[in-house]
Amino acid sequence: MIQSRRGVFSLALLALLVLASAIPFSAAAGEIKIKPGKFSHFNVTLPEKIATGESTQITIQAVDSLNNLIGNFNESGKEFQINVSGSAVAAPGNFKSSSFVNGAFSFALSDKTAETVTISIREIYKPIPVLTKDLTVVPNKLSSFAVLAERPIALAGEVFNVKITPKDAFGNKLTDLIPGKNLNLIFKGEAEPKAVSAAIPDLKDGVGSVSLMSEKAGVFEMEVKDLISGSSGTSEKIEIVNGPVSSFKLFTPKEVIAGEPFDFTMVALDRFGNVVTNYSLTGYGVEISSSGKIKPFPSALPAYDFVNGQAKISLRYDMAENISLAIQDANGRFKSASEVVKVTAPVFERFEIVTPDSEVAGQKFKIKITVYNQLNHVIRNYNQVGPDVELNTTGSGTLIPRIIPASEFVNGTAIVEVQYNKSEAFSIIATPIDSGAYKAEAARKAMTTYKPSPDAPAAAKPSAKKEKKAKTKEKEKEKDSSKKKTEAKALKSPLEVTSISLVEPKKKSTLSIHIPNLDGMIKYNAVKETSGDKNYIILRMKPAVNKLEKPVKFESSYVGDIKIEEDKKEKHTLSIKIEMLKPSRFHVTKEKNALNVTLNR
Repeated sequence: MIQSRRGVFSLALLALLVLASAIPFSAAAGEIKIKPGKFSHFNVTLPEKIATGESTQITIQAVDSLNNLIGNFNESGKEFQINVSGSAVAAPGNFKSSSFVNGAFSFALSDKTAETVTISIREIYKPIPVLTKDLTVVPNKLSSFAVLAERPIALAGEVFNVKITPKDAFGNKLTDLIPGKNLNLIFKGEAEPKAVSAAIPDLKDGVGSVSLMSEKAGVFEMEVKDLISGSSGTSEKIEIVNGPVSSFKLFTPKEVIAGEPFDFTMVALDRFGNVVTNYSLTGYGVEISSSGKIKPFPSALPAYDFVNGQAKISLRYDMAENISLAIQDANGRFKSASEVVKVTAPVFERFEIVTPDSEVAGQKFKIKITVYNQLNHVIRNYNQVGPDVELNTTGSGTLIPRIIPASEFVNGTAIVEVQYNKSEAFSIIATPIDSGAYKAEAARKAMTTYKPSPDAPAAAKPSAKKEKKAKTKEKEKEKDSSKKKTEAKALKSPLEVTSISLVEPKKKSTLSIHIPNLDGMIKYNAVKETSGDKNYIILRMKPAVNKLEKPVKFESSYVGDIKIEEDKKEKHTLSIKIEMLKPSRFHVTKEKNALNVTLNR
């Protein structure tokens, strides 16, 4: 059995040998072409990073599972979708296999934001992507700076920081080092900030800051400029506000009249000289004093009377002497003084005497005596600065009392009881006892007619008095002649109203009519008129002309429309019509280069 099997094997081996010997030894095998397998995924080569705003071409290749390129992928009939994360944009967003050339396809990718972008490509209607890759997008070159103060408002003298951030053209923060020596700081505005340190610090990791301080209040902007690239950036407006009040600046006339109101201006300042505009909210008010023997009036002022850090009031000092005015914060923290003010005694101008029309001889009756100064204002402090007053008559009887003490005058007016022992017509003459130089003028200006009862005979006047009266009239004519010549000269070159300004604390309003070279020749008077339901102050002045080009209008609680008209009948005469919005008392004062109309509640 075994021998039989061996025989069969031998015959098979012999057959193979015969077959092999029949094939020529030098013959070669035929070429085999291997095709790529089925599509598996895409291969892509990405750059390490791309810059913001720049479009980059990305090429993908279709390959099988062994990464063999599928050259005829355009025949596969497939369609794909490109998805990108963040703010990146791929174009086109969809593509077909027919777009492939030799197994490759390119699309554009761009992004304006510095970030890491994930690129994902998947076949339409299939959830699993065939390609997923990450790409880093970095900021482009320096284009500008973002400049931001740590707070928009800082106190004068206070150190504050301003942050500087370098950015590309798309607002992305640059993290590259920017040397501070290449930066220049430019300040624009009212404030005067300065860098605290001499050198500007480097900008590292996309940010840097500079410390500033300004002693002057105001608004400013800071510009940062790179000297190498020319890139720049400007901050929003930064406001430097005043610090707490440290002193006051006082403005007074060099010379005033005792008992006569004058303008006194106070300005609240911080330690750097900035006006403390919010003093009405943060202050305590002030106490007003003098270096003289008495106190000024008023002697205190509340903080709410300050408007934008300043207060302008009418002040009065009743004694003739050289003084310095001072104000002190109500809590006693500091004190400020003015320059020396010369307070001169008021010059007596005239007495005004008001009497009844008739009385009975020997019975007491009341008379009212008011004293006026050279400005035609009542001398309200006459009881302090004036002499006693002597009463004389033009009649033959005796007036009792003859002497009125100055202390009887209250706010410039004395009301006294007198009696006369004769039944006749007479006038009362009031003169200051120790002011003989004024007696003739007083006799002219202060005589008041007394009307007797109808059956009382008129007393004959002594011839000496007639002679004296004639001399007085002659002097008056000479004075009037001189005055008319001066007035004629003034009419040839009238004064000019150049501007009108308004200062208005809470409880009063002062309208200043500015007249350069204002002197004693101007004549003015003011009256109150009512038209319908409106009240007006009519201020007439001569000689004057209007030089204002535009109508005058203020936002005021006291003053409404202001009209300036030139008198058509009387040359160089102006009429200023001032509407009163509130029931007010008013008075007019003359200063150097201005007439002031002050309204009080």
